[in-house]
Amino acid sequence: MTQLASELRGKFFRKAPDDIALVVSSDTANKAYLSGYVSMAHDLAPSYRSAVLASRERVSLVVSAADAGPAFEFLGEAGLIHRYGEFYFEVVENGPTDFLRPAERDFAEAFKQAMGAVGPTDGLIGVDRTNDDFLWNLCREFLGESRVVDVTRYLGAARAIKSPGEVAHLREATRLVEDGFRKIVEHARSGMTEIDLAAMITEVMVAGGAVPRFVSVTSGPRSALADTYSTRRVIAKGETIRIDAGCTVEGYWSDMARTFVFGEPDTRQKRTYAALLAGLEEQLAAVRPGVPGNLLFDIAMNAVRSNGLPHYKRQHCGHGIGLRSYDSPTINATDTTVLLEGMCLCLETPYYTLGLDGMMVEDTIRVTAAGYEAITTLSRELFVLS
Repeated sequence: MTQLASELRGKFFRKAPDDIALVVSSDTANKAYLSGYVSMAHDLAPSYRSAVLASRERVSLVVSAADAGPAFEFLGEAGLIHRYGEFYFEVVENGPTDFLRPAERDFAEAFKQAMGAVGPTDGLIGVDRTNDDFLWNLCREFLGESRVVDVTRYLGAARAIKSPGEVAHLREATRLVEDGFRKIVEHARSGMTEIDLAAMITEVMVAGGAVPRFVSVTSGPRSALADTYSTRRVIAKGETIRIDAGCTVEGYWSDMARTFVFGEPDTRQKRTYAALLAGLEEQLAAVRPGVPGNLLFDIAMNAVRSNGLPHYKRQHCGHGIGLRSYDSPTINATDTTVLLEGMCLCLETPYYTLGLDGMMVEDTIRVTAAGYEAITTLSRELFVLS
């Protein structure tokens, strides 16, 4: 992963002005982008603050004292890790004796220590303001306003186009979800619960080395509940099952969905699903560089409506994906972001009827010069479970 991070830093610095000598960020996704380090600490405490300091050749991290152990394993050099807060590691002989010294009192002190360790530079300090302005204000106070510039848009531009290494992680994360879906097709039986099916998908994710992020298996009337947890509800014959799931591989997300039915679907189920599938497939057919996101949204909406659901409504029909499950752009009525070759998107057409059921089909793709390359490969059919 360090080789990929080095390549991605190079991409950022090629987009940024030449006089940027150092970039700093406390945004978790951009920290992972510039350093390669993905921290469990952010899952345990979403408000936890850390930071990366990245030059063209070198990376250092500001982390909590507890996060310092995993960060040391990743970077392999204790001097590149600047700790704050209270946590205790014992250290073996020839171990990282830096960890025996007390950590700094708080993040601000540790960050100033990290800046001091970087040493003097003639260039400017680029600050990512994606997260908030805490680092921006700290750097201006510490270095002076003339030394600090906003590089948020350059990071956004670099991250928008996925490198082959990034696509490989997205593809692996997607493959593991697909394999979980295939396991359901092979092993699911009437009388199983939502949790039984969710466990099949989760087992495949973990066995493949991924981190499960969300596994929403919902059935019958519960399938109309968007983004909810699975329960011990027993799935009955003829019921719709909507599954939306994703995991991360080295920090990169997957997000895909399919619809299943126990036994033969009835006319309504077939007709509804056919309309949703038409919306996704017409949207996919329109993908190419230069197309604005809001046009894709209009195409999907019109296709669903003209194929059997004239009252269909949605707030969006897709989103970017990468180091976040919802990355830029959003495929909605107002986002005019133009598609670029190398962008990765999740495109979807969900439909929820409270008290009845819900259905959806969602794929991940990479935009190519001629259209798109599929990252999701599983059939888009309405799956019939025996």
